[in-house]
Amino acid sequence: MEERLTHRGQKNSLFTHDGIHDSQTHLSAPSYFYELLKQEIATSRRTGVTFSLIRLTFNKINQSDSGVDSKIESVDVLKFSEALKDLTRKQDCVARLGINECVILVKESKSNVENLLTRLATSQELTVENTLQISATTVELADGEKALALLNRLDLVLPHSD
Repeated sequence: MEERLTHRGQKNSLFTHDGIHDSQTHLSAPSYFYELLKQEIATSRRTGVTFSLIRLTFNKINQSDSGVDSKIESVDVLKFSEALKDLTRKQDCVARLGINECVILVKESKSNVENLLTRLATSQELTVENTLQISATTVELADGEKALALLNRLDLVLPHSD
């Protein structure tokens, strides 16, 4: 499992003082994302309009013959995050939940989610010039599902690697 950002020490502050944005990437912070997720579930129950989550993880592609995995650098995270912001809409909440993990809350139909997945899969900017391997999983909110169950289900879905 990816290292969660919330497990970092106080010396290495990754969020702005308001807890809304990740200070490195300016994507939504986990605390803000979880609160928004709960609100969207409540809205969905009232309106009947569903939404989906897309989980993206990225790892450095090993380009050496030594067999040693390359570490993700800060510049990789920044380039990935900037590309992700450019590929998504303002109404989609893009959150950084782990060192190399982002989740997108998409308030649209399944076909629009598929279109977004296609855009993400074909983006050279997202792979940082083919130096990152991207994996994506997606789930749609089920009737009566709570936030934790939805996130657990998202973690269990097999990824589509690009």
